[in-house]
Amino acid sequence: MGSDKEERFKTKMKELVKIVKTYIACLCSFLVSLTGGLMLAWWEYEYHPTNRQLWMVPFGLILFATPLIIWFAIFVSGICSFTDDVRPPDGSVHDPEKMKEVISTSY
Repeated sequence: MGSDKEERFKTKMKELVKIVKTYIACLCSFLVSLTGGLMLAWWEYEYHPTNRQLWMVPFGLILFATPLIIWFAIFVSGICSFTDDVRPPDGSVHDPEKMKEVISTSY
């Protein structure tokens, strides 16, 4: 009886740690993106009239856009990954067994 409670506790702790790590990653990427946006706004306000400190523009754009691109890639890869419940059809071009047959018959 005690071991069942311990297993449930360990499972809940693992889930909690995963959730906390996800929140920390979201917060860090938000802060990086915010830094890039603030750098661009500061350049616009302070240096744009004289076109000085132009290095701040690409650096700010990189900081602003990189977290967005990374989170989009993570989101899309999660949608496109196949699980045991959702598999491509057997006749699919991406079926490795069918590809072996096609390659062996073509030579």
